[in-house]
Amino acid sequence: MYEVEKMNSFLNNLIPVLILASAIIVIFGIIVVFLGVQRITKSRTSVDQRVQDFIENKGAVDTPTSRFRLIPRELSGSFFTRTIKPILQKTVDFFGRFTPANSIAKSNFKLNVAGNPLGIHAQEYYGIRVLFLFLGVIIAVLINFGSGFSSIVLMILGGIIILFMLILPVYWLNSKVKERQDDLRRNLPDALDMLSVCAAAGLGFDQSLKKICEFWETPLSNEFKHVMQDMDIGETRAEALHNMSTRIDVSEVSSFIAIIIQAESIGMSFSDVLHSQAKQMRILRQFRAKEIANSLPAKMIVPVVIFIFPALIAVIIAPIVPTLMNLF
Repeated sequence: MYEVEKMNSFLNNLIPVLILASAIIVIFGIIVVFLGVQRITKSRTSVDQRVQDFIENKGAVDTPTSRFRLIPRELSGSFFTRTIKPILQKTVDFFGRFTPANSIAKSNFKLNVAGNPLGIHAQEYYGIRVLFLFLGVIIAVLINFGSGFSSIVLMILGGIIILFMLILPVYWLNSKVKERQDDLRRNLPDALDMLSVCAAAGLGFDQSLKKICEFWETPLSNEFKHVMQDMDIGETRAEALHNMSTRIDVSEVSSFIAIIIQAESIGMSFSDVLHSQAKQMRILRQFRAKEIANSLPAKMIVPVVIFIFPALIAVIIAPIVPTLMNLF
């Protein structure tokens, strides 16, 4: 009797979850069908036009210029790229329409500093954030439906999931920004060395940048390519370098660009300036490496306390436990 009541209670708790899951599947299916019908309608318009042109030109004289052949369209790409990816793109664009105006500039700045990962802009990034938040809410609701929203533990777990899904896109973008800025800082001394060598060989600053862009593929060389493109469309060297400094937001690069602009304004030799800057940046890179190495012992405290100390305590105290048990 108890087992029957337990089974009935389990089925009663399972029914709302099944209803919610069915509703989500139905909504997703409606969206897929709507997008599919919309795409078929658009393609049918072009197909009807081609068929009409073929019927009208059927009685025309068959000349080499009028003869044509309908070539069947070949599908390229996987099912994900042809079906799932466009649906996700449309969903992200839909949520991105609600992007606050004051956050567009800030998000675009961070995306530019990160090198535009995934080729997205501010509205798409905001749409991804809203989509992740929506998924977190759905997961939290599904977890709590079984208990009828009466379990405090499950409600706290649902809140943690929602908070995690809300923070995840922000953490991803901040990690991309930090990763690219670190790459720019590491590559700057080598780039300055190459610029110094090119300048000592008799090349100008613009020609030195061009040589680096041709034979070096790094985030910093890509930024130098952007500088060259800005100068090609009519901007001055100082304006292009200043735009680069604003775009990547790295203090070392900003100081180097400020010195280059100042050297150009007062007529100093680029070779001497680049040589001194390369030497200074190598010293800064050594100091940064030492700083990271000195911070490692403090970071090792947590894994040592969690994993090493319990094992040592178990090895030391375990042989004494039987003796202590006999004494008491």
